[in-house]
Amino acid sequence: MKNKVKILITHPSRFYHNYGVQAIAFPLMEKLNKYFDAEYTFVVNEKYYHENLLFSKKYNFNIIARPKVPIMLGRDWVSILYNLASLLKKRSTIKKEEEKLLSALIEELRRNDVVVDACGIEFFGKQRFLNKWWDYMDTIYMQYLSNKYNKPYIKYTNSFGPFPDKLYRFFVKKSLNNLPFVFVRGKENLKAVKELNLKVPIYSFPDISISVMPASKDWAINYVAGLKLDPSKPIAGLSPSSVINIKTPDYIKLCEEIIKFFQSKNQQVLLIPHLLEKDPRFCDLALSKKIYRELKNKEKVFLIYDTELLYKQVRAIIGLLDFYITGRYHSVSSALSMGVPVVSFSWHIKYRDIMSLFLDDFLVIDCETTGVNKSLSLIKEYYNNRQWFNKEEVIKRKEDAIKHIGKSIDMLVGEIKKYI
Repeated sequence: MKNKVKILITHPSRFYHNYGVQAIAFPLMEKLNKYFDAEYTFVVNEKYYHENLLFSKKYNFNIIARPKVPIMLGRDWVSILYNLASLLKKRSTIKKEEEKLLSALIEELRRNDVVVDACGIEFFGKQRFLNKWWDYMDTIYMQYLSNKYNKPYIKYTNSFGPFPDKLYRFFVKKSLNNLPFVFVRGKENLKAVKELNLKVPIYSFPDISISVMPASKDWAINYVAGLKLDPSKPIAGLSPSSVINIKTPDYIKLCEEIIKFFQSKNQQVLLIPHLLEKDPRFCDLALSKKIYRELKNKEKVFLIYDTELLYKQVRAIIGLLDFYITGRYHSVSSALSMGVPVVSFSWHIKYRDIMSLFLDDFLVIDCETTGVNKSLSLIKEYYNNRQWFNKEEVIKRKEDAIKHIGKSIDMLVGEIKKYI
């Protein structure tokens, strides 16, 4: 008989339209269900609460909204740091609506047995000074509340850092040392975390998204056929990233040149948005529409406008591709898991970590430091000569990664069992 447990999972901002959150949350619940009779509640961003209600009911989990900003009530160092950040943000008052949200969140916290942080990436210190510290407060928010109300708090597999200065490293180290262990998703990132000299054990595990089962191939074939593509002929995929676009002035031009290159090879090109947002600055669909709209030649170029797809369905579509270029971590995960040659745009070490898990030779392009011409030249090289990609070896490494993910779940389960 399985133990009953109530698990509060924190840091996914939302599920609906966010494939990255689905890539972590759904397989995590699926694997924990093998060991527990579990009830799951996810802490989501307040502004996405209502649009996620129907989605959560459909997939049998609960959600609870958190305030827009980290409200810290107390006289300890965390609250003092928050208040300083609030002062710098010129935000000295707390709205009554936020107090209500906080009260409801604390009540939900007390109702649950354990808190699991399933963010994916945390403590990204390469930001402007104020943003860096505001993000730090946001990251430790639920850990702070869990400690305050005597609830066990566990971080599942994450990427961390970079840690750009001594003061920032000090506070990150203080937070991580209050955990039973630290799971890092990748060997390169593991080296950086080990330099913090933590007192707790540190382990490297693959991202759990690698274990996600895609929708059926027949479904994917029918879907792309409905977009007027020919599934029997090669399809090149491109997933423009709004994050990289913000960081890179010539990114749209690079995407346009990539499409022209595929067209010169007489290939069908499918634009696959991987994050949908209300704010067009952070929406891959809005960016993809802009790129498509500005193309002088739209021949054999197709765009997925659908806003109702699930991560596993997008993974199945990616599995049909002949070649793929993307700047989204969990789309890289899908390509490698499906045995598709992939080139990655990058803004963090996490891209190199996941590529190196599957490949000895791979192309990860830092668009902030690599110009359009050089990027395009490298892409052409890896497209034309694919000796670097051995599909059988990639699938074998996937199987090994899934076994390793199983070990991380065993450790997580063992820790949860201590508290129920």
